[in-house]
Amino acid sequence: MLPLGEYPEVYDSDTLKDAIKVLRNYRAAGHEHRSLLVFSKTKVDNEEQLVGILTTRDILKAIKTNRLLYDNTELFTMSWAFFYRKDPLNELTVTKVGQAIRPLVDACVQAGDTVVRAIELRMTKNVNCCPFLREEKLWGLSGP
Repeated sequence: MLPLGEYPEVYDSDTLKDAIKVLRNYRAAGHEHRSLLVFSKTKVDNEEQLVGILTTRDILKAIKTNRLLYDNTELFTMSWAFFYRKDPLNELTVTKVGQAIRPLVDACVQAGDTVVRAIELRMTKNVNCCPFLREEKLWGLSGP
């Protein structure tokens, strides 16, 4: 399990453009992770709630979908380097993060689960990391 402090954070109301900037700065600082924790600004018991995880794959999928909507073409050759271009993706990144995230219910590890369960979830759900919850609260991430 990895500590939460190792992952960058965004809000579900931020745009993909905002998320790309956060992730780009995070990786430029020498960090390896390609996922962001997504929180809601709506607080429960005075705490922001984790609502999902946004991965590079999620961002690329949303941009590809937006590209199809805007000019009916596909981006088959997009890679991580696409985020470092001088011209921002403008109309392709106005989507809110909350519309592109992977909800927590898709793959979530509970305190009583085994390592085998975490591996099984990662393989069957095709995800790189799973939130680790203890008593409904996020404790960390089971991930690379």
